Amino acid sequence: MNDNSELVKDFAQLFIGRTDAHGSWEGGCIKEEVTPSKYLKHLWGQEYIGIYPMLNDSTVWWGCSDIDVDDIDQARNIQLALKLKSIESWVERTVKGFHIWVFANEPVSARVMRRALLAAHSAVKVPAKEINPKQEEASGYGNYVRLPYPGDLFEPMGTRFVIDSADKPMPLDVFITEAMRCRVTEGQLIPLANMYVPKQSLNFVGNNSSIPVDIAKSILRPYSLKMFLEGPLPDSDRSGTLVRLAYRLRSDGLTAEIAYGIIRSADIRWGKFYLREDGDMHISKIIADVYGE
Repeated sequence: MNDNSELVKDFAQLFIGRTDAHGSWEGGCIKEEVTPSKYLKHLWGQEYIGIYPMLNDSTVWWGCSDIDVDDIDQARNIQLALKLKSIESWVERTVKGFHIWVFANEPVSARVMRRALLAAHSAVKVPAKEINPKQEEASGYGNYVRLPYPGDLFEPMGTRFVIDSADKPMPLDVFITEAMRCRVTEGQLIPLANMYVPKQSLNFVGNNSSIPVDIAKSILRPYSLKMFLEGPLPDSDRSGTLVRLAYRLRSDGLTAEIAYGIIRSADIRWGKFYLREDGDMHISKIIADVYGE
């Protein structure tokens, strides 16, 4: 594929989303029209962007699962679970982990796309920490995902590229050709989506206490401790990082009560819910959602 205009056109087709706003690389919503030139600038490294997947009619053209740890086995297992249901997916290496992308050849229900990815996570017992779309029904802009291959047409970066079956970087033109050819229909996604069983929420109410940093240092595993001490993560907002940390604490085997104290301690330093009248309610909800069965 030597014609960059066709390459950019297909890249934009794969990553269709909202056209009235996009995400910035640094974090934040930029309310301006998303034109083909935006995708071109992203690929040339002139303006890196993220795209909001959720359209106003609660449909999406793609779904993306975020694995925020450097564990290729988790990403490949999710990809395999999708493949077993005849759903092609693509693994992107990100700064801290991986994205697993699924592309559709038509607008599909956000509910179907989200639940298909959640079912794949459940099948291989990988915690679903961040699935996009994050909602089943449109409500505001939703959340955006940074696009892969930033600046690739000018100078490829050492990360944020799709990898092949040998875990090697896949050239942009090869990825686009294959991804366009292997897009799925809603009918392909529905059988897997129907296998998803929603979690039962945990009835949890925090005790308004936090765990001191020095004690947290003695009980947290290295990656969780790093997130706790250095958060919020550079590719996530404060609430998103609190949720990610809660999932890490659960996978580390900590109880909901201890996780609550850690999350509240992190929030006091990060200032998301701290001092809000309903702050404790929000933290308790995070724990209830993450620790629910």
